[in-house]
Amino acid sequence: MPKRLFYNLFATDGFIHLPTDPTGTSRRERVYVFGFVGGLFAEQPITEAGAPEGPVRVVSPYLDIRIPANLDALRGTAVIPSPRIDMDLGDELYLTLVNLGLYQAATPILDVHTIHIHGGHVATQVDGVPETSFGVPVTPPGHPAISVTYYFKPEKPGSYFYHCHEEASEHVQMGMYGALIVYPSRQSLAAAGITQDPATGRWFFRGVWQPQIPASATNRNFAYNDVNTFFNSDWVLLLSDIDSAWHQAVFDQTAFNAVNYRPNYWLVNGRAFPDTLLPTTLPPDLVPNSGYSIPPGYDAYVRVSTGVTRRPFAPIRPGGLPDRFLLRLINISYQPVPWHVHGWHGLIVGKDANPRVADVSNPAHEMNFTTLVGSGESYDVLYSADDKRPLYADYIFRGKAGFPSLMQQVAKATADAKAAGTFIPPFPGAKDLWANIVLKTGLRKGDFIPPYNWAVWNYGSPVAGNHFFPQFYLAHNHDDYKVTNNGVYPGGQLILIETDFPGADYTATPPPAGN
Repeated sequence: MPKRLFYNLFATDGFIHLPTDPTGTSRRERVYVFGFVGGLFAEQPITEAGAPEGPVRVVSPYLDIRIPANLDALRGTAVIPSPRIDMDLGDELYLTLVNLGLYQAATPILDVHTIHIHGGHVATQVDGVPETSFGVPVTPPGHPAISVTYYFKPEKPGSYFYHCHEEASEHVQMGMYGALIVYPSRQSLAAAGITQDPATGRWFFRGVWQPQIPASATNRNFAYNDVNTFFNSDWVLLLSDIDSAWHQAVFDQTAFNAVNYRPNYWLVNGRAFPDTLLPTTLPPDLVPNSGYSIPPGYDAYVRVSTGVTRRPFAPIRPGGLPDRFLLRLINISYQPVPWHVHGWHGLIVGKDANPRVADVSNPAHEMNFTTLVGSGESYDVLYSADDKRPLYADYIFRGKAGFPSLMQQVAKATADAKAAGTFIPPFPGAKDLWANIVLKTGLRKGDFIPPYNWAVWNYGSPVAGNHFFPQFYLAHNHDDYKVTNNGVYPGGQLILIETDFPGADYTATPPPAGN
């Protein structure tokens, strides 16, 4: 059933603390930002014409704009990005904006703010552009809310985003943006011939059973009204960049000429590597020295499984189909991003909330290993977590064509380099050429690397035991100097994709090694 979604967003300011080294443990750079805070306040079912209105269910009472104390509690809490908004086709979005002012700056900034839905086909009055509609003025501390509500009725599913359009050159750079994802509805899928049997849970396309789609799937396992856009998981990657000198100038209220823009940090979902490995929410005592929390739904540590499509409570079985995962690439930065994923080629199933040919058997489909995402563009790219053991396991563990196993070759190269005096440890204390890989397994659930529960994985160590899984793949901005934090490599727009063995339990701590 479609819903009315009541989101309350509050324009305010705050600080993020960006890493300056590859470990995230050195002293961080404090950066002043603007942003929206808040989220889903309430929802209401949309009934059929003539039927009584459904009840309004309050989801987050602390976002009630009628209580001044709620407003004051949110002042100064902005981070990057702003809350993620998820909705289905057929839902109605009511976005209420309260402008709390920018009081963390050296001198308070009392700019108006707006909400522009980027890619939304809307009427001028709700387009969020102050030059053609209106801006929302500041609600001073202790005062009742001054608010205006925007309305959005999406006409198609896809990956959108929203941002402030008041003095957009500055306010977008300062961080006033977030993702807005519109999923197909069950009704729109059915109109395209995609249905689910309520008795068995099986999915059908034009009457033909689709065994690759598990019974646990919902309408939110499709990118578009196209059966070929089914995925097991989707991940928003909101790409942006920061010139910290510009942010400091805004904080100090000194002049900055935007044509002198020179970014020195590049972010994925508001974070620079290694913070892209972190869960979205951190314990308060780890903030800000070890990172900062961001809104839910922006995890950038992608974790998938190869081999089996899981169903709830079903036994683990070998073989089967690999996970299909969707990367929603949204570029809100001021520079194009050549986004490169190691290990796979991706199928472009949508651009700017418009579906592309999604059937790989069709010669018109478009696949790539680097997607050039221009400023203001979004791409939906679908990947299959294929099992690479049939092609590579023999060589890695047994060798081929007269070569010993790769494991033996690396062991010998390590010994030869030590004998020659050219051995350079890949990390402090390393005894071989294999680099340590950090597995993110949650916060404070075991004795791993403090302050996070990160487990070390080294393919050449006894712990690894010559296992093939997990596999780790980088995805990053291929303008490689942007994979730095103020010039220090690695950092910036870099994430990890962990591919686990068939049927892996994603919640295991630490992940089982497999074989």
